[in-house]
Amino acid sequence: MLNHRFKYIYCAATVALLFLAPEKASQASDKHSPALSGFIGLNTIPSARMDSVGTIHAGISTLDPYISGYIGAQLASPLYINIRQTAEISSLTGTAKRLYPNIGMKLRLRKESAYSPEISVGLQSIIGHSRMASEYIALSKSYKNLDFTAGMGWGRMGASGKFNNPLKYISKHFGKDREQNSELPNAPANWLTGDSIGFFGGVEYFTPYQGLSIKLDYGSDKYSVEQATSDYNPASPWGIGLSYNYKNWANASLGMQGSDKIFAGLSIKSNPAKWSLTHRKYDNPKPFYKTRSHIDTNITAIKQDAQSDGAQLYNITESGNKIFANLELSPKAPAPQQIGRAARHISMHSAQNIEEINIRPSHENLYGANIKLMRPDVEKAVDNKNGSPQELWKNADFVVSDSENKPSHSFLSTKWISGKKSFSIDLENQLSLSEEDSGILYRSSAIINAKSSTFLGILIGNSIRININDNLDKIEKLRPPAQNPVRSDIYNFTQKRIGVENSYIAYNHSFSPQLHANITAGYLEEFYAGYGGELLYRPFGSRIALGANIWNVVRRNPYTPLNLGLEGNAIISGHVNGWYDLSHQNMVLSAKAGRFLGGDTGISLGLEKIFKNGAKLNANTTLSNYSEPDLFGGTTSAYHNISLSLPLGSIKYIPEGSKIITKIAPFGRDIGQILNPPSRLFDATENMTLDHMANHWIEVMD
Repeated sequence: MLNHRFKYIYCAATVALLFLAPEKASQASDKHSPALSGFIGLNTIPSARMDSVGTIHAGISTLDPYISGYIGAQLASPLYINIRQTAEISSLTGTAKRLYPNIGMKLRLRKESAYSPEISVGLQSIIGHSRMASEYIALSKSYKNLDFTAGMGWGRMGASGKFNNPLKYISKHFGKDREQNSELPNAPANWLTGDSIGFFGGVEYFTPYQGLSIKLDYGSDKYSVEQATSDYNPASPWGIGLSYNYKNWANASLGMQGSDKIFAGLSIKSNPAKWSLTHRKYDNPKPFYKTRSHIDTNITAIKQDAQSDGAQLYNITESGNKIFANLELSPKAPAPQQIGRAARHISMHSAQNIEEINIRPSHENLYGANIKLMRPDVEKAVDNKNGSPQELWKNADFVVSDSENKPSHSFLSTKWISGKKSFSIDLENQLSLSEEDSGILYRSSAIINAKSSTFLGILIGNSIRININDNLDKIEKLRPPAQNPVRSDIYNFTQKRIGVENSYIAYNHSFSPQLHANITAGYLEEFYAGYGGELLYRPFGSRIALGANIWNVVRRNPYTPLNLGLEGNAIISGHVNGWYDLSHQNMVLSAKAGRFLGGDTGISLGLEKIFKNGAKLNANTTLSNYSEPDLFGGTTSAYHNISLSLPLGSIKYIPEGSKIITKIAPFGRDIGQILNPPSRLFDATENMTLDHMANHWIEVMD
């Protein structure tokens, strides 16, 4: 039953989002609410408005003859991504006749000013079924308690066809007929095409009652396909509805489309930036005594006191009036906070003549730029009356040259961390709205991770996956088995309650603070075992990083104990990678090109936003030179996903580094599949970058 299917999105979204702390005060953009499509808008039409950065929406809406479930994310100030599953039904309790998964986006071109409107362009079903596809330009302008929207659309939103498509005078391509009911997925060649376009508009009135607004709009969707394929009788294009925002995290809408159809929607939202938990919670640092009473440096006291405050120091040496130390960073806390605590104890227990403190951050045998701090600045910064983190930052020096402090990074320098262990738990929930044959699919798992470092810095990692619940039997029943599956036989891997996620050995090495390498061998992920490695060039002060990886892997056999058996021939997969730091958006844009696990080739683009509390929001799209068939005769060569990671490590009795992971991604795909290794150099070096230091430096004395 359809309502049974859609409860999964509601439950999963509730689990992922309702734990987030609701905001106490609304920002200007937060008063706006989603239209039935999931995009910020009026009743049935989108507006140019955006939500606050990082906001995640999940909801369900209905207007005859469709019911939709959606999840969307405001990845950046001008960019919103929406994943939607639309089902054609005859009644709310009926079974779906057809399913129309699609992915859409809205891009803001211009913010509203005193005299000009906000302008955005949008694509609904940018990737997905042609029936739901449309493109539009929307303009929105506020006046007191009114918010006006007007725009023009192509495709489904241009179905009214009252005006000629102006783009066809530029090229005949844009004037070609557009088949809205094609079984082929929507493609860039279809964007902005059609003989005519439609116009839409409306207004939202924000009443004196907090959270309540009235929406009135006029759409340009004539439901032409529905009339042609059934006896559907569309309502008039105008609509009026009520929208109520409850404490800025839940919204309910109800209204009339024309005079004979009722629409309704329910959505929840929150922002990972408001998540109250972190990977790790530090106690207040020990008291600082400013008097320089030590004639000689007490290295033992430095190590012990720093470790009790969460800073792991090793290889501490002196040279003249300078002191040098290596700091093993924990990825579960901001690097400046650990650097500040290390500097505090170095200053407290150093000899009277020491004036310069040098700290070089490292992590799992990788190291970054040497950080020079003047001891008087540290002493002043600790005393809030005489100094500040800003002053400490102004006088700090980041030295990339490997000529200084080189001896402390010899091959044998990592022996101090032999036996160092970490333990964490990941609660992973994957949900798919992009299934034309199975509707909504889900899988819930718990992954228990353990990692230790041995002699010479060799890392050993082991993870166990506990399969909690899923409905992936639908894949087994409805889809024909692939001859050489990549991940399409995922159902077989879920049949055992417990399986080995990974079991590997790895070694990291930094040739310099900017050039890093890794080799890893063993069971690398749930589906594959093998060996390989990667190389990363990440200039300390640059926004650009480059890398490459290559893997020789073999498929694991799901019919063997703990999925440890191997089968089939070896597969070579590898990519060249690039990253660009969008520092003004606190985001990273990534690109990959190479060979996927199925032998296909293509590219992958991604956006990742890391919040200061450790939460991560990630979106990726992959295009392959191969295509996969679906049950309705169509094909797809794309793979998309959105993931949200929320830290749990600051909860008492929960291991540091534990997290909740929610993925919105298709199940059982064989194209565009990238190996998921136990660790990546880009993630491992994130806390050593200048951008990370700058963003978190305010915490240096916390």
